[in-house]
Amino acid sequence: MAKVDGPLFSLEARGKIADAMVFFPWKGRHVVRQWLKPTNPKSTKQGYLRAALKAIGKFMSIVGNVSDGDALDSVVYQAATSKADAGMNWNAWLGGGFLDALQSANELQTGLLTDLVAVYSSLNTTDLAAYETEATALGLVDFAFGYGYTTNIPAGLQLFFGAHACYSKSILGTAPYNTDPDNWVLADITNFAEELTSDA
Repeated sequence: MAKVDGPLFSLEARGKIADAMVFFPWKGRHVVRQWLKPTNPKSTKQGYLRAALKAIGKFMSIVGNVSDGDALDSVVYQAATSKADAGMNWNAWLGGGFLDALQSANELQTGLLTDLVAVYSSLNTTDLAAYETEATALGLVDFAFGYGYTTNIPAGLQLFFGAHACYSKSILGTAPYNTDPDNWVLADITNFAEELTSDA
């Protein structure tokens, strides 16, 4: 039911009338639009994107949790906050780096997200173990998404996605961030994990 102030003059209206119109304020103006039934088709492509976003979100929660708002914030957090575009939160900026990495490889198309997963899976056993060990130490845990890409996304892969986000945004000009995470060695992975929680 619509709520109206000053009904004879219709000075302000909010809400829905039947399943036809919706009245609401927007940027200081009172507007009306057609009512549209919200949809959530849970398509395969949508599932792939949501699985990828959930994975990078879990990585960014690690970066955000080590921040306590003082000068001792982690190296990655400091770099992300200082490099983020004006008016943009650091996590949106860094998440955009991950999406840029996916889009540049056309990996957001259905089935091609698995290309990045395949690269991770093809790393040598030492590097795979390093990603898994460091991710677990940071508190990341495996998860599987309910539709679309339903294969288990291990903690190490989430850290790998975070490495791609930092590389894509050139978060720091120094190693390991200036090289593709597909080619990182044990020392690079260890340094990256350390800089997620360390201020130096």
